[in-house]
Amino acid sequence: PPDDLPSWVPSDLELCWELNDVVSDLFYNSCDEETQRLLSKCGWNLTTGRDGLTLVLICPKNGLTWQILKSLENVGQYLHLLGEQARIRIYPPPKTGSPMNVII
Repeated sequence: PPDDLPSWVPSDLELCWELNDVVSDLFYNSCDEETQRLLSKCGWNLTTGRDGLTLVLICPKNGLTWQILKSLENVGQYLHLLGEQARIRIYPPPKTGSPMNVII
């Protein structure tokens, strides 16, 4: 924080982390049970930025990558509940391909 603010005032970075946590919770809780199960099978995080929301999905297995691809429309609808601009970045298992970017 700047020198004139008390030390307990959070920095911009801390506020961004908190915002991302809150938005991630809102997103996850808005999803149906099937989508929540799918998200729980992979690593994921949701970030906010100037370009809108970015959902990053890290798939540990190829079969999971295909399940996510089939669910993109549903996931996109849940993202749009939180903002107009959104993208999904899907990382396949290591050594099985390149990340995919989908603008929703």
